[in-house]
Amino acid sequence: MPRLSQSDLLNLVVRSIETGGWNSLIADQHKPFEVRVFKDRYRALNLRIYIWNCTHGGGAARAPDEYRIQFTGVVPRNHNNAITLLLGWHGGYEVFAAWDIRRHDNQASASPSAQIREEILGQAHARQFAVGTRANGELVVAFRPEFLVDYALSSASLHRMGVTEENFSLLNQIDSVKDEEISGIKDRERRKVVATIVRKFRESDFRKRVLGAYNHQCAMCGVQLELIDAAHILPVAADGSTDETINGIALCKLHHAAFDRNLVSFDEKYRIQVSVTEATRLSESNRGGGMSAFQERLRAALILPNDRRDYPPSQLISLSRSVRNWSL
Repeated sequence: MPRLSQSDLLNLVVRSIETGGWNSLIADQHKPFEVRVFKDRYRALNLRIYIWNCTHGGGAARAPDEYRIQFTGVVPRNHNNAITLLLGWHGGYEVFAAWDIRRHDNQASASPSAQIREEILGQAHARQFAVGTRANGELVVAFRPEFLVDYALSSASLHRMGVTEENFSLLNQIDSVKDEEISGIKDRERRKVVATIVRKFRESDFRKRVLGAYNHQCAMCGVQLELIDAAHILPVAADGSTDETINGIALCKLHHAAFDRNLVSFDEKYRIQVSVTEATRLSESNRGGGMSAFQERLRAALILPNDRRDYPPSQLISLSRSVRNWSL
């Protein structure tokens, strides 16, 4: 398994942030990387990231299931003006490992390192997120790349609470956690942490299934280019909306926005339609520029999944158009 260079690790961090639905600016390319993360003008955070390759690298003298990062080149320390992350990347399992920076603040022993069991890495690969403890009681976390920002937002509370709390054991069954189990967590901070991670898992799982079903291409224009969203046909806020694949459609950024704003839709026979009502309103308000090019990019009908079981049901399409107050 090849080790990533410092620049490759930084690129990995940036891609992971984007995969999670956030944008980023690199403020410092030297370790610890300084990355400013934002989603809109109201949601932004500053990250300081220490990251190394997570490897075994200890030969027979080390337990076969013990993996670690070795602090080389710089001593990790907690930065008061940023969320500070201590991470490892395991390319085989394609997951990040994460430790509590406060426990490793200014750790500069003869062979400074942080350890994690392979079992936790494997669980994160299979279930996207996993937690465990070391012999000294330290909570360690592993997660898929799309969880990076959500981990950052929850890291302080997550590490402080400890995996020995029964509530956090739910995160190791993240694919089967029920809402009532989350609601049953009495401590507000713990409940918020668990709810945040579970919500991200569900969003990520929905996205993977929908994009996979539609071959990562926009169902309305066919573009790929890693510019594709998984949109809910029946909006999340609507009664009866689910995260089933049949309630999802892959759309590029442009057509996702157009779909949500009722400029474009599709009927029960999957024919794509542009709203004359909305097009007229835009024209009358001098905001109709580009309409011809917009319509030319649209296909006559949706590009549908290969598996018919993933086709949006006609009843769901009809209900969605009603809920969205669609007008042709």
